[in-house]
Amino acid sequence: MEGMQSLSVESLLHQLADRCPVPGGGAAAGMTAAIGLATARMVLAYSIGRKDLADFEASNAEAAAELEAWRDEAVELAASDAAAFQVLSALWKLPEDDPHRIAEWHGAVLAAIAPPLATCRMCRSACELLATLPDRTNPMLASDLAVAAILLHAACAAAAWNVRINLPSLDDENERARLAGEAADDVECCRNLAAEIEAACDT
Repeated sequence: MEGMQSLSVESLLHQLADRCPVPGGGAAAGMTAAIGLATARMVLAYSIGRKDLADFEASNAEAAAELEAWRDEAVELAASDAAAFQVLSALWKLPEDDPHRIAEWHGAVLAAIAPPLATCRMCRSACELLATLPDRTNPMLASDLAVAAILLHAACAAAAWNVRINLPSLDDENERARLAGEAADDVECCRNLAAEIEAACDT
C-alpha cells in the first residue's frame, strides 16, 4: 500500500472501496480527523491578520500551529492504524498455539488499539480548542467551524469503534474496561463540544 501521507484523495477513496484489509475504518477515522483539523485551520487562516480580531492575533496563531500539528499527527495515526492491523492480521492466520503468535499477540493487539485511541484523544483536545474559537474568529466562516467540529466528533466516534473491535482480543477484563471507558469518554466529550460549537456558530 502506498504511504498514507502521499496518497491522493482519489487513490485513498479507491483503496478504501477496494476488497483489501488496509486502509480500513481506522485509517478512514484518522483521515476524517485530518480533514476536520484542516477545515478548522482554514477558519484561523481567515481570522489571523484581521484588524477587528487583533486582540486575538497571538492566541489564534498559536491555535493555528496546534491544529497544523494535529492534522499531520492524524495522517500519521491513520498510517499507523493500517500498519498495526497488518501485523495483527498476520498473527490471526497462525494457529492459536503457535509460539510466535502466543508471544506477540498481546503486544500486537495493544498496538492495534493505540492509534485509534490516540485519535480519540486528539479529537477531544481539538474540540476543546475549537470550542474557544467562535468568539475570536471570522464570523463569515462560522459554518466551516461547525463543519470542523462535526467531522472531529465523527472521527472520534469512528476511531472508538476501532478501539472496541479489538478489545475482546485482550484477556485482562480490567484492561478492556479501562480502554473502552477512555474511548467512550472521549466520544461523549466530542459530542457535547460539537453541539456546543454548532450552537455558538448558529447565532
